[in-house]
Amino acid sequence: GKRLDNDTKRFPHYVDYILEEAVSRFGLTANEVLNGGFQIHTELDPGMQRAVESAFKNDDLFPPRGKDQIVQGGAVLIDPSTGGIRALVGGRGKHTFRGFNRASQLKRQPGSTMKPLAVYTPALETGYDLDSPLLDKPMSFGDYRPKNHDGRYRGEVTMYEAVVDSLNVPAVWLLDQIGVDRGVEAVRRFGIPLDGKDHQLALALGGMNRGTSPLHMAQAYSAFANQGIMVEAHAIRRIEKPDGELIAQWYKKAVRVTSREVAQKITFMLKGVVEEGTGTLAKIPGRPTAGKTGTTQLPGGGKGSKDNWFVGYTPQLVGAVWIGFDKTDANHYLSTSSSQTATRIFREIMTASLKGEPVKSFDLSLVPWQTPPKGKRDADNGEEQKNPEEWGTKWQKELEKRRKMLENEIKKRQKEWEKRFEEWRKRFGGG
Repeated sequence: GKRLDNDTKRFPHYVDYILEEAVSRFGLTANEVLNGGFQIHTELDPGMQRAVESAFKNDDLFPPRGKDQIVQGGAVLIDPSTGGIRALVGGRGKHTFRGFNRASQLKRQPGSTMKPLAVYTPALETGYDLDSPLLDKPMSFGDYRPKNHDGRYRGEVTMYEAVVDSLNVPAVWLLDQIGVDRGVEAVRRFGIPLDGKDHQLALALGGMNRGTSPLHMAQAYSAFANQGIMVEAHAIRRIEKPDGELIAQWYKKAVRVTSREVAQKITFMLKGVVEEGTGTLAKIPGRPTAGKTGTTQLPGGGKGSKDNWFVGYTPQLVGAVWIGFDKTDANHYLSTSSSQTATRIFREIMTASLKGEPVKSFDLSLVPWQTPPKGKRDADNGEEQKNPEEWGTKWQKELEKRRKMLENEIKKRQKEWEKRFEEWRKRFGGG
């Protein structure tokens, strides 16, 4: 690992996070870390750290400043196979030692970057697939009435199309179909803290009471890049006293959060986002790239957005970028027409960070599609072709699939209850 000795002044944001991790994870005090003469071995990649810091100093990549605030940001790069934090920057402008770190301490709503975690992973796990038809029409769920960002509705779309075009209504409809509980359970599996108020359909679109950080989002998406296995994100490998005595060490914590097949199907769709969807600005020249855009609405509506996200990956590196104002108000918000977005910043830092690294391809061997599954569209206006018979057949097949799944679930539960009853009978007696 990279020793921290000479990096305290060169990489202040990363050092801030080292202190944060040493205190929270290993129970040391900041004074011990700074003045104890310890040797700290880290996951820092100096070249990647310089790439992120350079991008954050480049005003051309960020929207213009507001009246009395600059547009802030936070970014983190993680090696998905080890969980090692390779680079981390927690803000722009003058650095404050141990100040607010927007890469690790930020809590903002993640917008549509939440869809693969809260909706599409659990949906694939329960039997939906990339070609499953999803409803896309104006509808209400109690008092909740989600809208598509472009104001258009296509009637029905495949799951692939819903992901690639970041359609909101099909995502909420699908979470309603599989049940909010499944979505909540999946998000928690991906390591993202939730509270009781997050247990609602708006979670599909990243609607959270408190929000989350770039670090949590990058760690979650690392599971897709790593065939369904999420390794705990960390900066510190080990800490030694001046005489070499080991006082703290990170032990690998890896958990399978979803199957290889589901992870590959999500990657196939997120690759589509970058190739032909809302994330084309993220495309890293010459490298397979997957990822998801995210924006959040201004409080009270209106044109513009509060937060702008991109979370994406190549086979060997995951990146999460957030930009926004620390305090959003009438004079400080992100313009929706701006080309200075988290997506572009992601491309810049990933391109520079991977310079000279081998080009790797995604393993998509468990995805049966060569070409993306899409509904038939009229070539002139992009609307769905109206073929009620064809869609009727498709829905019948889908309902049959759901019925069989439900039957299997009931049989499984029945066996569990029979087993429990038998154990109870043996324990307490009876005929």
